[in-house]
Amino acid sequence: MLTPDDSALQAVRRRHELRVLESLATHGNRTRRELETDTKLSRTTLSAIVGELRARGVITESDQEFHGPGRSGRPTKALTLNPNAGAAVGIELGRRRISISVMGFDRSTTARVRKDISSLLPLEGKVLAAADMLQELISAGRINAETNIGTAVGIASRHPNPASLSDDLELQSDPQGASLASLRELLPAPLLWDNNIRLAAMAYRNNSQDLLYVVLSAGISSAVISNGSLMRGGNGIAGELGHISVDFAGPPCWCGRHGCLESYINEANVLLEAAHRGQAFSTIEAMALAAAQGNGIAINVASWAGELLARALMSACVLLDPSRVVIAGELSQFGELLLEPARRAFSEQNLDLGPQSTEISTAPFAPSAGSDGAAQMALLHWTQAILN
Repeated sequence: MLTPDDSALQAVRRRHELRVLESLATHGNRTRRELETDTKLSRTTLSAIVGELRARGVITESDQEFHGPGRSGRPTKALTLNPNAGAAVGIELGRRRISISVMGFDRSTTARVRKDISSLLPLEGKVLAAADMLQELISAGRINAETNIGTAVGIASRHPNPASLSDDLELQSDPQGASLASLRELLPAPLLWDNNIRLAAMAYRNNSQDLLYVVLSAGISSAVISNGSLMRGGNGIAGELGHISVDFAGPPCWCGRHGCLESYINEANVLLEAAHRGQAFSTIEAMALAAAQGNGIAINVASWAGELLARALMSACVLLDPSRVVIAGELSQFGELLLEPARRAFSEQNLDLGPQSTEISTAPFAPSAGSDGAAQMALLHWTQAILN
């Protein structure tokens, strides 16, 4: 039976192990000397930690010897994570597709599958379809349920309970309208679920970066990452960029406010705006192509959407001060026409706060971004599971 002192020692040792694993996950491979610098552990403690992790197969030491930059004399071997030591599964139950990503402990993606679905399919139907896809991956040997260290599920809905964000001593509460039991039965490791856009943002994060991730599609969704971690807020609604008002005298929004960004530049309304100006387009893709070919109406509507987006972005960025803003979703196909007003607004602001730099870019269409980000979240959240 463990005494309190034993438990405290185990907790300290686990924190030391996590420092080593986080360094290797971040850099890919490290020498022992580099790990000493990264982890701030003594040589004796690091040697013991590395020895135990190697014995358990969590990390390996390369056979290829090399000299680091500026070094001479005795060559050093590199330590790296064993990608087969564990894997995390990310699942996105989106409005139009289901995607699954399997990520090794070294953050390499070992499997990706997706399936287009009807936007009318209820959440329970999406869960059952995802379970069928998981079963096929397990049967094909592309997922090993025994070595899965965690599962994260992105769902296209708001999370109602910011106090219940993962399985712990008690299972996380199910989302409204569906049970996740069928997923838990196939993958018994701990599970978490959250809004799919929040989890997709994890695919674009760097470890210490502040990021504002915005998806312009049928609606407007966004997520905030601060110092590498998702920001949820006290009520679980942090990052609702679509409900920043860009015109207080504008049309009413379902949220109760007036002139919300989402009321103006959702996918359907942008197409409607083009039709009102004299030309109908069947899709945003067709409209973006027309703009690239010089169509005046398409260019003007894209610029109009960009001006409204810039108003909301500037308000958000003054408060959040992100180092990066990434725009994704259907409207991101407008590219620079959409981003130019925001770039201009950033260049003109002068808050006299010293040097400032905010990178603004669009994200290429990535149908697996939601499941990739979910897998990263699972890997981050349950790093400790592989050490048990």
